[in-house]
Amino acid sequence: MKINKISKKLIKPHTPTPPNLKNYNISFLDKNLGAMNIAVVLFYQSKPENINSQLEESLAKILVQFYLLAGRYMKNDHLIDCSDQGVEFVVAEALDDEDGVELTELVAKTTDAEQINGLLPDQYFRVDEASHDPLMSIQATHFPCGGLAIAVSISHRVFDVSSLGTFIAAWSNACNPDNNKMVEFTTPSFELPLLLPYKDHDFGIHLNKSSTDDHDHDDDDKNNNNNENIVVKRLLFNKAALTSLKSKIRPKNGKTVSGVRVVCAVIAKALIRVDRAKHGRNRDMMIFQPVNMRERTIPPQSKHACGNLSLASLTRRVAASEAGELGVEELVDLIGDAVRKSIGDHAEILSATATRDGRDIIANSLEMLIKVFMNPEMNVVVFTDWSRFGFYEADFGWGKPLWVSIGPQRPSGNSTVLMSNKDGDGIEAWLHLNQTDMHCFYQDEEIKLFTT
Repeated sequence: MKINKISKKLIKPHTPTPPNLKNYNISFLDKNLGAMNIAVVLFYQSKPENINSQLEESLAKILVQFYLLAGRYMKNDHLIDCSDQGVEFVVAEALDDEDGVELTELVAKTTDAEQINGLLPDQYFRVDEASHDPLMSIQATHFPCGGLAIAVSISHRVFDVSSLGTFIAAWSNACNPDNNKMVEFTTPSFELPLLLPYKDHDFGIHLNKSSTDDHDHDDDDKNNNNNENIVVKRLLFNKAALTSLKSKIRPKNGKTVSGVRVVCAVIAKALIRVDRAKHGRNRDMMIFQPVNMRERTIPPQSKHACGNLSLASLTRRVAASEAGELGVEELVDLIGDAVRKSIGDHAEILSATATRDGRDIIANSLEMLIKVFMNPEMNVVVFTDWSRFGFYEADFGWGKPLWVSIGPQRPSGNSTVLMSNKDGDGIEAWLHLNQTDMHCFYQDEEIKLFTT
């Protein structure tokens, strides 16, 4: 599939941002996340004739509320200059050798992230190259069959996936005349920097450096693999597979186990076997997962609180002697226990009456995380759940998405991003692995049994 990028422009807020909102100071958590972009691609089977103008007009309208996204990040000052420079908007068309490509065929046959990279704006692959880089870039790609793909890329320095979901919900509601009344229910708040103000703390090692240095060493010596050798593949656990897997698990304390957690356990078990094949022995292992803390803090925050508010959940250290014996049920419990502990540990990070500064709690958590990832003898498996942020509800006026895919996050090997399918009864897993490890993973009998 070839992508012809036709035009590029900057979309500014419909009305100027007031002078008192010109400087947006990022939060302590924003500052320590490091530089990367996150993205989703929404695929639609149909679209109206004048779609580009509708998208641009509704985008300008909603940027009045999401004003900081039209700004530019000033690295030296740790703030966003909200002077309405604009969000990048790209219009493209999809072509193949026969001057056409079927959207439904693309959705059905895409197994490799390389197949959708052209649908992402170029800015997604560039991070912090200049102070004038847009914080958000959008690409609308038109298919000859009448379909449309809308890719939305955002700097992780200012938004996490939950915030991206809030923006897409608000934008689609603003574009859809039947949903205008819903805009008020997706109104963002930007109070997190006031609750977690910037505080200079480099943890003794710069977070960006800790993530990139791992790629400068031999694969056998580090958890993350060489960036250039990372491939991203899509696996589908359908309804039948999830039903079969859940039937084999006895819920802890009578609670229902989510499909996402079961899929995490199955993939983790396979990755333990891949790691053993690679190193000739089991290694100690831990599982890391970001946890969205909105509505879980004391006091709770709105689900539309924008910024970064996802914190680390890290399982206990599983000894090498135990790792190979863990079954799916034990891994489900291991992950669940870690998530519950993380929520409890971080519940008071925004509380004015807490005995500890929330930033110190976060700092301790990040320091521990860095040590784990820097340990060459630790097998660290990473999962990120994108299934609960409403992407499949984004109706711009021509129906809900046929499919939602992620933007591949290449810097991190041994990691998986999980997304629900259109019907909500299956899970898509976007696996990021070293090429050699990916081949070994696909030969795993349990993976072949439960995926399509």
